[in-house]
Amino acid sequence: MQRRERGFTLIEVGFVLLVVGVLAAVAAPSLMNVVVAQRLRAAGTDLVQALQIARSEAIKRNANVTVAPASEQWTSGWVVTNSLGDEIAKREKLGDRVAVSSAPSAAVYQPSGRLSVAGGTRFQLRDSETGSGVAPRCVIVDTSGYPRVEAKACP
Repeated sequence: MQRRERGFTLIEVGFVLLVVGVLAAVAAPSLMNVVVAQRLRAAGTDLVQALQIARSEAIKRNANVTVAPASEQWTSGWVVTNSLGDEIAKREKLGDRVAVSSAPSAAVYQPSGRLSVAGGTRFQLRDSETGSGVAPRCVIVDTSGYPRVEAKACP
């Protein structure tokens, strides 16, 4: 009576590893786009939250509240401050490949809850790599001061 050997041959294992490697090489760029899209979504949501905090604090304190870049660029994050310069909220540096292609120098909420700039404003968050196909995010602050984020380029 012969015993039957169980297991995989070296050729079978090699073939499976080859197939897995090819699939990983094809999926890697697509996976990076998913990661960048999530970073853009998170940055847009965080900016909307900061703008909502600023609007709420301006109404509550009956004073101007400002959302401004933490340093010279919005990609380094932002800070929400009251009229005395006290920090209310802060966001650290945005993730890799997240760029802010258009934004005002600052967003100042008045005690009425409206922006100091008539007509509202827009912030565009996009992938810093060109041609990736990741949809940008547009944070729109309307004339009433209410912020929202949309998955499209700012008009």
